[in-house]
Amino acid sequence: MVYFLSGEERRYIFRGLLSRARSVGVSSDWRGWSWDRPPLASPYDDVFLSLSEVASRYCSTGRDIYLRRVEGVKYFPNKRMVRGLVLHRVVEGVITFGKQVLYTNGVVSGSFISSELGSRASEEVDRIFKDFGELFKRAGYTEEDVDVLRRRAINLWLYETNQISATVDSTLSRHPYISLDSLVNLAIPVIVEQRLDGRFLGFSGNLSADALSYAPVVLDLKTGEFRPFQRLTTTGYALVLEALYEAPIDVGVLVNLNFDARDFPIIHRRAHIISEALRMELIEERDKKMEIVAEEIDPGIAPDCPHDCPFYNTCHGE
Repeated sequence: MVYFLSGEERRYIFRGLLSRARSVGVSSDWRGWSWDRPPLASPYDDVFLSLSEVASRYCSTGRDIYLRRVEGVKYFPNKRMVRGLVLHRVVEGVITFGKQVLYTNGVVSGSFISSELGSRASEEVDRIFKDFGELFKRAGYTEEDVDVLRRRAINLWLYETNQISATVDSTLSRHPYISLDSLVNLAIPVIVEQRLDGRFLGFSGNLSADALSYAPVVLDLKTGEFRPFQRLTTTGYALVLEALYEAPIDVGVLVNLNFDARDFPIIHRRAHIISEALRMELIEERDKKMEIVAEEIDPGIAPDCPHDCPFYNTCHGE
């Protein structure tokens, strides 16, 4: 599974990163449970931003926030954003359906899971694509673009199916008398699209973490190339989780999903320490963007606007 850490990755996280994080340490002032006082306390009581608004740096000045939140400029997701939404839905769907198959049929073999999930690939992907028909048009997708994305979505569904069925069989071979609930939690050890209330820290009250897995780790799926600022997303979720549950979260994992020339999924997982420096960087970004909204400050056009920005024409004209 895209979110399933291998034995080597788990060892690297638990014996490497977590050990290093604990030796370096993070001041309690920068833990999410200190949300009620500086430096984490929100500077505005009536401004709440989504984590993606704070963590994203595609617009280096933050003018996208100004145009959306202050000027009320309407926009539609670009091709990159729509692709990400579709592939997130595919991963969420196959993992949820895999759990559903187990809870409906009891302790069954991996081959049974593979048959049930695999036979539904085209149907479930088509169901997802129906929800995106209008967005495909507005984002400039051609019929060929949609066909390519559909092939990739089906291949991703089948890849996840194979991974789930293999982990089910592996779990059953080690624990032949396992209970159903234990099997589900060992074979599919992730919660997808976990809803979180981020208002303690000035974030939205309806955040959605891509995946929560092993206790001190938060995972985030990115569909495209790796960018260093993506670490701010996992950092934000860690702070919110610490605020809600008062337990330390010291490691984030960025899961970058791409496809090769055969439209087969290529997955890279990048684990990182959620350091004090990253926490500072995120809160600085939050405060800057909150000020833009609260004080209605136009930060100006970025010198490096990406051409696929949904607000490009607003800033530069048609």
